[in-house]
Amino acid sequence: MPMIKSPTAWMLRQDGEAFPVIQHLYGSLECVEETLYAGEWLYKHTSIPTTQQLVLKLVAAYGKSLHPQGDVVDNLRQAIQEKPYIFLTLDFVGKMASQLPMAEPSSLERLNRQVTEKLNQEFLRCRLGGLYNTTPGCRDMYFRVSNPAFDWEPAIWRFLGTHKEEMETVTVVWDEESTGRKGFFFHPSGKPMNRIPWKGDAAYGKTP
Repeated sequence: MPMIKSPTAWMLRQDGEAFPVIQHLYGSLECVEETLYAGEWLYKHTSIPTTQQLVLKLVAAYGKSLHPQGDVVDNLRQAIQEKPYIFLTLDFVGKMASQLPMAEPSSLERLNRQVTEKLNQEFLRCRLGGLYNTTPGCRDMYFRVSNPAFDWEPAIWRFLGTHKEEMETVTVVWDEESTGRKGFFFHPSGKPMNRIPWKGDAAYGKTP
């Protein structure tokens, strides 16, 4: 049997629940299909029912935009089968078909922006082994923050406690892709959170 590799990238939810991913998910204001791809994942992993409804509105508006006179579900299924890449799955569309709300193509841009914002607000992107790519054997842990209005320390602490044997240093930065901001977050001592040695309690001065 092939060896199962441990995950090195996660989407960390505000409540501290971490979900392993092959690559971090983002919405895109330029490409709604990227947001739809992230939106399907968001629907399955959000803890907020209104966010789920927002995702379904986006899916419905996109389906309606393909052929305004056609059936939304048929439009979606046809597009999924025709496109050479995955932006939604047939399984998801089939399960959600009866729950898709009425939505107009004119709302597509607004819904795209809202779903992208909800993803960035509820989830933090983190990776072991590098800021954007994993270097085998590297034990540096990186957290990329895209929601500055939320106190991520409890969620990060929960993650660190669960994965404390896997890492040697901790870094917390702005998520440049979603915020456009660069730079480190700062420890209460005033020290930038840049590769702080991690021994179970070094990052936040707590006992593991």
